[in-house]
Amino acid sequence: MFREIACEDFDRLLAAAPASAAFDAVLARYDDYLAAFDRRYLDAAVQEGDLHHTQNLRAPAFFTLVLGDLSVDGILDLRGAYDRGGVLTVIGSVRCTHFISDIDAQVFIDGDLDATEAVIAGFEDSSLNIVGALRARLFIGNDIGANVGDGAFVDFGDGYCTGLEGIGPVIRPRHGRLETVAALVPVAQNEGYAFDADDIGNWIRAGKPLFK
Repeated sequence: MFREIACEDFDRLLAAAPASAAFDAVLARYDDYLAAFDRRYLDAAVQEGDLHHTQNLRAPAFFTLVLGDLSVDGILDLRGAYDRGGVLTVIGSVRCTHFISDIDAQVFIDGDLDATEAVIAGFEDSSLNIVGALRARLFIGNDIGANVGDGAFVDFGDGYCTGLEGIGPVIRPRHGRLETVAALVPVAQNEGYAFDADDIGNWIRAGKPLFK
């Protein structure tokens, strides 16, 4: 399981991790942003090796590092002890039932993100960077989508994905906004985007069904 480490050890372990060249290139674009956090008031945790967690998992620290594959039988939730933000870095692939990001959260995955149900991104000032592929039944990524290296394979959604550099062809769900509104239990908003990421995230946390 995760163990608590100093923020300086998070930086050291991440720098020494056997990551891909594509991952290193993505992370380098965030160097200044990540360096600006005042580490005196934040915490860090690391999981060395693969981890299979048999229930919901919240990010255990502001800086969370997984050196291996992460599998969660439930919700992988980035909303932790802080009001907003956090950095999840996985040198491997992530598999879960639901993935929920958060405002100002930064996610870097050197592998695939497979969610059997939903990936909820699109939070203000957040990013979701996946060197491999994104697979999910539902993707919510309004305005702020996901950056993917090996494509996105999503059945329903409101939002989009692009290449790792945030450019390139836009990848949209197989069933777009109107079909997603018709398929989901949560009621769509009357204005703007059909679904608010925070509202959908809380709906999932409450254990309510997404699909009719």
